[in-house]
Amino acid sequence: MLTDLVQIRRLAEANEDEYVAFRRHLSAHHPPPHLLHLIAALVQREIDCTACANCCRQTRVEVKPEEVQAIAAHLNSRLEDVLHLYTEDDPVEHKLLLRHSAGQCVFLDGNLCMIYEARPRSCREFPHLTLDHESLGSRLSSVCRNAWLCPIVFNTLELFKRELGFPRHH
Repeated sequence: MLTDLVQIRRLAEANEDEYVAFRRHLSAHHPPPHLLHLIAALVQREIDCTACANCCRQTRVEVKPEEVQAIAAHLNSRLEDVLHLYTEDDPVEHKLLLRHSAGQCVFLDGNLCMIYEARPRSCREFPHLTLDHESLGSRLSSVCRNAWLCPIVFNTLELFKRELGFPRHH
């Protein structure tokens, strides 16, 4: 399994045309998502997210009011303090987001989440590859766009292409 983020990004960018062709292939052929879910589950067992935490640096997390309340309870803080210190409004999409500080989620300490037990749903479900509901895994073509972000996504995608017999473009 490939886990080096620099190498993954380089390969994902170099194979961008292949990923576009694969997205088209997925849209035209609709392979069963259970195969992707199975591969992703195997890959997730092999890769330690705490060795990476790139998702906490590269993505923004929307939080729902009940999630902010759970974070406040976990931190033993007032809801108003959590809202003020740890969230911000997205001016474009008008959503409440976890604040980013120094290029990463405000709750990231090294590669560990300081609110792991109370983390928002989207964090708990990332990388969304083993779920059947509204997630990345339920939209197979979306996987290709996120190959650079996460070693689990990248390796799952590469194994999925191989399993489907998708021809490599060089």
